[in-house]
Amino acid sequence: MKKSSFQDRFKLDDEVMKISRICLVVFFTFIGFGIFAPIDELGLYDPKWIRVLHASVTLSFFIATYFSDRVRNQIQPIMLFFFYTMSAHSLVLLYWNSLYIGYLVGMILVLSCIGVSFVDRRSLVSYLGTVTSAGIVIGIYTKEPQVDLPLYLSSIITPALVSYLTLNIRLSSVEKLRISESKLKGFQDRMLNELEMANETQSNLVTTEWPKTKGIRLHSFFRSFGQVGGDAISYLQREDGKLALFFADVSGHGIASAMVSAMAVLAFKIHGNQNEPSVCLRSIHSDLQELVPNNHISACVLFVDTNTKEIQYSIAGHPPLIRIEKETGPKFMEGMGTLIVSFLKPNLKDFTITPNSGDRILLYSDGILEVFDEAGEIYGDEHLFTSIKNHSDKKGEEFLNALYEDSMSFSAKRISDDMSMLLLEIL
Repeated sequence: MKKSSFQDRFKLDDEVMKISRICLVVFFTFIGFGIFAPIDELGLYDPKWIRVLHASVTLSFFIATYFSDRVRNQIQPIMLFFFYTMSAHSLVLLYWNSLYIGYLVGMILVLSCIGVSFVDRRSLVSYLGTVTSAGIVIGIYTKEPQVDLPLYLSSIITPALVSYLTLNIRLSSVEKLRISESKLKGFQDRMLNELEMANETQSNLVTTEWPKTKGIRLHSFFRSFGQVGGDAISYLQREDGKLALFFADVSGHGIASAMVSAMAVLAFKIHGNQNEPSVCLRSIHSDLQELVPNNHISACVLFVDTNTKEIQYSIAGHPPLIRIEKETGPKFMEGMGTLIVSFLKPNLKDFTITPNSGDRILLYSDGILEVFDEAGEIYGDEHLFTSIKNHSDKKGEEFLNALYEDSMSFSAKRISDDMSMLLLEIL
């Protein structure tokens, strides 16, 4: 159980693997140089076959770290084995050769390396206690040592203490990192939950289920640039029997824009019974101007008389509406106006049109138009009109999806804004 919790707490990563490989290379290099050392000339006892075997095994495990998952998963126990064998090798040779300085350097090297190679305090303390105690005993009982005993003991004890302190510092850093990652994950989880809630709110801001009326069929389309967007499409059954429609595009993206969209829809629901569409837009502007300092809104409000099919509308900085007639095809409808919820007082007018049976009225956000191909050419009005003509035989949602697909094909599915459309089909 303890082993499992330890693994959960300190999972080996690429950095630990890199350090282990560096230590293996250092061990191999040190042992390799020892193979060619003039042992006989120096009068040292150091069987060559032990050094060759030790170097071969070290090199084999180093290579295996690149090809064997088992070795990578068990790298800490493997490294502990190498630290013990390297230490035992050095201690035996120190005793056999009267604390020869070359083997003392090897002992210091091993003791120094382990502190940066491990994340398990228990294994490190056990190793340091065992090896340091053995080193002290060997130093005390070695006859005719070539190194002064105080210097030898300090050379053994000092790197052991440094290794222990190094591990404590690393464990403290790992713990702080773990806590930071836990807090970051909690923050990310909260943000994802909030984004999901905002996305659900956004879906409610774009009406997809429309009331059935005897003279008009309504269809809407929406694709968000991000997880949430700033477009809104809504309606209100007016007290006089007319149908009020609201189409808005809030500047910017994300949660802030979605919040402004929600506020704009609420304001529309409050003021949708005004006498004229322009008055409704001005009322929305007045309600939100002080509350929304950093966003502006392009919008359009339509009052539709489902009996006479007369449509009153006002445009606030929104792309012009398109009337699609059976005989003549698409053309822009009259009407312009300035943005609402901006620093300037909106300049708005009202317009009236009575379309014929079979006509269609298309409202769309600038996200449909403002996409670019690889050469930098904008999709724009011309391509949109061509797409409308090419798909004039389609109806309702099929027609809107076809317009969207043409825009996406033109830009290789690279978009920079929310994309929304509203289609009124006059029966």
